[in-house]
Parts: sequence; C-alpha cells; structure tokens
Amino acid sequence: FRGRVQALIVDEAHCIDEWGEEFRPMYKQLHRLRNFTGQEVPFVACTATCATRTFNVIWTSLGFRHRPFWGLDAGADRNNLFYVTR
Repeated sequence: FRGRVQALIVDEAHCIDEWGEEFRPMYKQLHRLRNFTGQEVPFVACTATCATRTFNVIWTSLGFRHRPFWGLDAGADRNNLFYVTR
C-alpha cells in the first residue's frame, strides 16, 4: 500500500471543518492516514473558502503541524466578476 500511494489530496478541504462534527466526523481524523502512508507521502488540502478558523481545523485534522508546509493564499479579489444588486 505505502509503495503505491503518491499523495493524499483533499479537495473542498473546508468541508473538514463544516462537516467534521456531526455529518462526517471521520473527516477530522484524516491525519490517522499517515500511519498507513508514511511521513514521506505529501498531504494536500485545496479549498477556495478558508477563513482562519477553518484553516486551523484543516491544519490539525491533516496533521500538518508535523510536516513542512507550503501555502498559497490567492485572496478573494476577483476583478473579472461584477455583482449587481436589485
């Protein structure tokens, strides 16, 4: 198993926080997969909606505190979007 896993990627990672209490409590236990994959397998979390509190939950739930971390915050400014209120 360990030899075949190249990475563990969680898309919509904000759901770890939003759903991790009642709907999908195992989401907050994803860090346990490190026991099966080994420390050398990268864990990746992707989301477009991540407040600081949610970031902290993702960080802990995926066990990033024990790993090197690289993050990218592209911000929320989208110049190509126009909002109209009527």
